Amino acid sequence: MSRWPGSALLVVALIGCGAGLGAGLLSGPLWLDETLSVEIARLPLPEFYTALRQDGAPPVYYLLLKAWIALFGTDTVIVRLPSVLLTVLALLLAHRLGSRLAGRSGGRAAVIVLAALPWTMRFGSETRMYLLVVVFVLAGALALLAVHRSPSRGATLALTATVTALLLTHYWSLFLLAAVGLWHLPAALRRSRPAARVVALRVMAALVLGGVLFLPWLPTFLYQAAHTGAPWATPPGVLDLVRTPLLWGGGRGDLWGGALAALLVPLVALAAWRRPDARALAGVAVATLLLAWAQTAVLGGAYTGRYTAVVVPLVAVAAGIGALLLPGRRLAWMALAVLTMIGVTTGISSAATPRTSAAQIATVVRAATGPDAVLVSCPDQLAPPVARLLGPAYEQVVYPTLGAPERIDWVDYAQRQAAADPVEISRRLVARTGSRPLLVLVSPGYRTFGDQCGRLLRELVSLRGAGQLLYGEAGPSDQQLYLVPGR
Repeated sequence: MSRWPGSALLVVALIGCGAGLGAGLLSGPLWLDETLSVEIARLPLPEFYTALRQDGAPPVYYLLLKAWIALFGTDTVIVRLPSVLLTVLALLLAHRLGSRLAGRSGGRAAVIVLAALPWTMRFGSETRMYLLVVVFVLAGALALLAVHRSPSRGATLALTATVTALLLTHYWSLFLLAAVGLWHLPAALRRSRPAARVVALRVMAALVLGGVLFLPWLPTFLYQAAHTGAPWATPPGVLDLVRTPLLWGGGRGDLWGGALAALLVPLVALAAWRRPDARALAGVAVATLLLAWAQTAVLGGAYTGRYTAVVVPLVAVAAGIGALLLPGRRLAWMALAVLTMIGVTTGISSAATPRTSAAQIATVVRAATGPDAVLVSCPDQLAPPVARLLGPAYEQVVYPTLGAPERIDWVDYAQRQAAADPVEISRRLVARTGSRPLLVLVSPGYRTFGDQCGRLLRELVSLRGAGQLLYGEAGPSDQQLYLVPGR
């Protein structure tokens, strides 16, 4: 790739990524997962551990966010900024990895692809751990490359550190690390090539040592695996696996997202065909996705775009290398230019889209009632973003526990919903609220709840009188807010 087009395109991709990240920072209130991140991170340490145990997550990101909140507070833009800073670090690491594999042009191409992905803009402006995962994956890839080039003790320890960090940041790292181990297993068993065997054994040792360092957290992980999981998700089908590249193009499955995926996949395939190092990146990425899909399809769990943080940077670097392998520098520049144009246009729009209706609902609540009102949310997953905006001025409870709205207890979640009785809970609510105004925020279609929220609303109306629809549309709309004033 000639210097001028490559440099210009790099600037365009970075400016576009920056615009997307800025749009994401200002996209509106924190949505459910972001709110849970903040609510857990701000807790005192003894409660912090208990909340993580109930949430089903490992601790590293939350500890970093906890330190950040202690310094700068919990304003919406403030708590999203760490992900933006991690995105910058990820782009620097992508440049280094691309440069190590394919020279200066490879570094630029890797940055262009990663920066232009709508996935990066969307999750690089969110108060979640996904860009921290990207950083650790890229750091681990660089450490792994160092082991391959010089299997020293220092390189092995660096790889061990990234393995441990990944395990303590997101559990999908288990699939990535298993894929890395499987990729090196044949060389570890082959005695006919001693140099390659030494490298493979060093990699295996780093994986094992990282697992040993994870052992103090293992009891918590086992408890979470048995009792939390992702009860909100349905098991994925084969099409979910096939559609994975669409998730990196904004996740909407529209024409532009499809076009981006249609360009990204052949570039990765070309790199894997022509370059052994890129083949390793692509092979590990595909194996990771296959393992994740198989586990969630058979045992349950979520297969969702944000969890693919464990493979997105590998795909981006491989795609950048693939573009450089196209015949002719002009064609390489054109492929990256088209990818950048589509990615930036789609990414800014995706990042700017509000991720919750909490702001509108909170505005309606304030306009319709005073702070003597009681707001009940069914399901409880609707409550945290609204509670963050309304604050303690309003009494807020959640179905079915009638507990506090700030966090979600995912422990045995589905069993708790199945055991709930909307009629009994509605009577408790009526006794609790007395003559005060009662607001009911409901949404149909949440997995594990069935028609319980609709039954709760109907029973409250039968006990207190006709409800007034304040927000949403009657019927199968996303969210509806009713005022049930009392007889």
